Amino acid sequence: MTRVTASAFPGLRRVFGGYLHEDVLAEHGSAEAALHAFRADASPAELRRFRKDITRFLAQTATLDLDELRHVLDRLGCRWVPPSREALITLLTDAANDDDPS
Repeated sequence: MTRVTASAFPGLRRVFGGYLHEDVLAEHGSAEAALHAFRADASPAELRRFRKDITRFLAQTATLDLDELRHVLDRLGCRWVPPSREALITLLTDAANDDDPS
């Protein structure tokens, strides 16, 4: 198994802990809305770091099974539980590619 450390992804840790926390559904209604809120709040530098972390994260976790992936997300502070790898990839790539943070 590839060892993925939380410290390697400071941008994701900030977003996961601050937006995809245990109250994500009560506060935002969905994981997508939470990441939309992050994008609205983030500085250009934070968005660049987030995008960079997403690219590296998806590459480093590509061989993990769903349970291992969920464990890594938990270590990164994410309390949203993706129903599938595809759901996570879609969530992150859509957030990284969304050019309208408002």
